Amino acid sequence: MSEAPIPDVEQFRHKLLAVAYRMLGTVADAEDAVQDAYLRYHQHATDINSPEGWLVRTTTRLCIDRLRTARREEYVGQWLPEPVPETWGGAGSDRAELTESLSMAFLVLLETLSPAERATYLLREVLGYEFDEIGEVLEKTPVNVRQIAARARKRLETRERRYAAPVGVADDLAAQFFAACRSGDAGAIEAMLAADVTLISDGGGKAFAAKEPVVGTRKVANLFAVVFRKLRPVSKLTLTTINGGLGAVFVTNGAPFEVITLATEGASVSRLYVTLNPDKLRLWSDAPAGAGTKRPLPWSKNANGTPPELREAEPGAAEGDVRD
Repeated sequence: MSEAPIPDVEQFRHKLLAVAYRMLGTVADAEDAVQDAYLRYHQHATDINSPEGWLVRTTTRLCIDRLRTARREEYVGQWLPEPVPETWGGAGSDRAELTESLSMAFLVLLETLSPAERATYLLREVLGYEFDEIGEVLEKTPVNVRQIAARARKRLETRERRYAAPVGVADDLAAQFFAACRSGDAGAIEAMLAADVTLISDGGGKAFAAKEPVVGTRKVANLFAVVFRKLRPVSKLTLTTINGGLGAVFVTNGAPFEVITLATEGASVSRLYVTLNPDKLRLWSDAPAGAGTKRPLPWSKNANGTPPELREAEPGAAEGDVRD
């Protein structure tokens, strides 16, 4: 008697990538975790009754193991999740709940959770798993899972609501913000920023970026006005969908070197996320393989390493001028 055919499980790859990316924050790690799950599946396929459930559980466990051994404290400067286009398999733009959990602001909030809390929150709140199903993943009782879920919700609820915006409103606001940046008018940019606006930039030690968050409307507006003006003649700026919302990509000689996303609060921009680490920009490259690149240097530094764009302009100075 012939064995039953092994079902086609490739149909689950996008869902698995969605889970892994939201757990790990980088494309390469997510793809590696999913591939490992598939390898394990094919070793035991004949004994598995529910391939989708088995693969989700295994992928999640692999992600938890990776998070427990991750050394984020050794990362140079601030760490941001890798920005992804809507065309990448794990973006999950075909499901509303996956799109909502894809924003950079939400992924940054997930970083505040432990690996078990992150897995529980995603499986419960995003994918709708029952507590007993999550217990199988975490090897915990449903009661323990409920406690973990409650802790995760308590940590995220207030901050998550802050960044919530009606469909389309956030993109319209982002378009207006980037138009102000393109104009180089620091005043117009500043008018769109929340009073406690915060800029987080990730260079990973491979590109110049502020090692601490930049806070305040004047500093952030001055920075963006000058940087956009300096980059305009040497690069191509494209507005596109990034992590489910409108963002900006700077490219020079076919090589991406900066991706900007944002979070909104009411009618203001409250958070800005700038990814400069080239290792996190590979999905945005339109350069032919092996092409040489020449990266522009939008930021110059003074003796103590502070970019002059972060220093406040003198009162009455010309637009974009900064104090030495």
